[in-house]
Amino acid sequence: MTVIKNLAFCDKNKLKNLKSFVESELDLSVFYPFPIDFLHNFLPFGLKFLNESFVAIENEKIKGLVTVAKTGRKKIKIKRLLCEENSTEQGKLLVNCVITSFLSKGAESFFVIVDKRNLPVLTMFKTALGFSPLAFETVYKTDVRNVLAGFDEVNFEHIRKKTTSDNKKIAQLVNETMNSYQKATFLKEASDFNLMPFSSLEQFVVFGDAEENILAYFSILKLNSSDFLLDFVVKRGYEGYFSDIIKFAKIKLMKKKKFNSLLIRIKSYYSNYSELNEILNIEYKTSFENEILVKDYLIPKKQFSYERMIFNDATPAF
Repeated sequence: MTVIKNLAFCDKNKLKNLKSFVESELDLSVFYPFPIDFLHNFLPFGLKFLNESFVAIENEKIKGLVTVAKTGRKKIKIKRLLCEENSTEQGKLLVNCVITSFLSKGAESFFVIVDKRNLPVLTMFKTALGFSPLAFETVYKTDVRNVLAGFDEVNFEHIRKKTTSDNKKIAQLVNETMNSYQKATFLKEASDFNLMPFSSLEQFVVFGDAEENILAYFSILKLNSSDFLLDFVVKRGYEGYFSDIIKFAKIKLMKKKKFNSLLIRIKSYYSNYSELNEILNIEYKTSFENEILVKDYLIPKKQFSYERMIFNDATPAF
């Protein structure tokens, strides 16, 4: 019999025996230590702010793991799913348990971002779990050598750090830039831009003739000790500021002692995706695409199985 438990109540060291955990090159530092994880488990849904992990246990052995995060008032992101050989059913059980549990707590939408090359995981979420592909994102990668080649001083007087008072205008900017037919799923609220405790995210805005006139919003997320992710939205008609955003991020990261690579992510549900993608495609040739799969309500599941699956996404929501 398979039992699903919150990882906060389990011995994390047992994950070292999960082959897919080892193959994914993760270590136990990606999980919050006791008693932080233990206390967070008892918070009401509206107050949750950390990742939570759940494991499938069979015969006292961990057969699978799923990590989720609350990314909006009613949105849950599936960030990591690891299953051992011949334990695919535990993977589906883990995801379904998470959906059922968080639906009862107030969640309304669940999403996962999967590399298009990872066909087994894509098939499982679409066929066995009823997730629908609603958008995609393109991620460009530049390493420290590219950054050094393009390193020059630029006047950034039109860029400043984001403040809490900017949240409403940023949400308005994001929603206005979205394709109308995708707004129902990806709509943002001002509270979505609050910085969570323990976050390694830095947020900035580009402003026009007045500091209150926000033309672009972007964030720099520290993925690990040396890799970073640049996320952004630029008001339609002001795509020219995109180059300044990239230069600003490069120069900022060059001042850090440990810096290996910068990922630049653009999303297809923004109406100026094509223009921004064209700008990036000129300078950066290394890129890959992810599918954004969404499930807004429960539907009957179909049976599907395969061998081992490894999925690990360290990026923030949308």
